[in-house]
Amino acid sequence: MRNLLLGAAALMLVGCGGGGSGTAAQPETAAPSARRGSSNVIAESEITSQYQNALEVVQNLRPQMLIPRGAGSDASGMSAASIPIIIYMDDVRLGEPSSLVNIPATRVKEIRFLNARDATTRYGTGHGSGVIVVTTKR
Repeated sequence: MRNLLLGAAALMLVGCGGGGSGTAAQPETAAPSARRGSSNVIAESEITSQYQNALEVVQNLRPQMLIPRGAGSDASGMSAASIPIIIYMDDVRLGEPSSLVNIPATRVKEIRFLNARDATTRYGTGHGSGVIVVTTKR
């Protein structure tokens, strides 16, 4: 009986592709966005010398980070599009996206977008369109 169960288990493994059939394997050439990383993160390895500042980096690599989004409106009735995305550098509030121009691209370790919910959890209220967090090399 024991041998019969072991044989059935082996057949199930082969039949389900456990024997390396290749159907479950990832393709060797990943899509550009998969190689690039998360759509909410720009890693230091992606930043080339062609960029002068953090604003150029974001505009060229993840322009969607600069688009205000979030709930339809905040408590004051402002639409999400009129609520600016807030910029933080090393957890210090800098202001609106235009402040990214003051951060040299060579100093950037990571740029990360946090949605409104995650931004509110981390930094408190007033982040209805989310935040961009820049971590610099120290």
